[in-house]
Amino acid sequence: MIKAVFTGFLCFVLFLALHLFIFRRFEPKERFRTLVIIFLSLVPLYAAVYFLIPTGYMIYAPVGTASSRPLISLEAAYRITAALNFLSGLSLYIFLFLGYCQFYFIVDRSISVRVMIEIENSIEKRLSFEELKKLYSGDEIFSRRLGHMLEGGYARGESGYYANTPKGRFEARLFGFIKALLKLGKGG
Repeated sequence: MIKAVFTGFLCFVLFLALHLFIFRRFEPKERFRTLVIIFLSLVPLYAAVYFLIPTGYMIYAPVGTASSRPLISLEAAYRITAALNFLSGLSLYIFLFLGYCQFYFIVDRSISVRVMIEIENSIEKRLSFEELKKLYSGDEIFSRRLGHMLEGGYARGESGYYANTPKGRFEARLFGFIKALLKLGKGG
């Protein structure tokens, strides 16, 4: 079990290092796609490192009690344990990545974070609504959001108009359903 945790955490640390290096050095345009490529490129490394570390003897599967016949053979228990151990470390790496994606998108795309930074960077550490609108206009917000949608393949631009791609239509319907189900309103 320690082997799986160590390997999953090691791959996540390498992911962070590669993310910082690539984003600072090359400034990719398709940032989320780049994050996914970095993440996926380390999955084979996870498997290689995991299998290079010597096997331990942590058993997850029940093998019976001392007074009864074993439910499964010891060999089968070790195979099940090895598979569960491998998958637990891989799951750790996946969940760390997914959690990091949430953090990344808050930092990258949150309007609230941008407003707080603008206020903090101001001389008096406070700004009026009008001053904030000058620093971060609605046009800039929409332009950036539409750019992300085009980049992600959710929308396409046609003669000054925007239309959802099949991917965008699917997500619009899915999230529209979820928002209606949870009674969240239009939001945004």
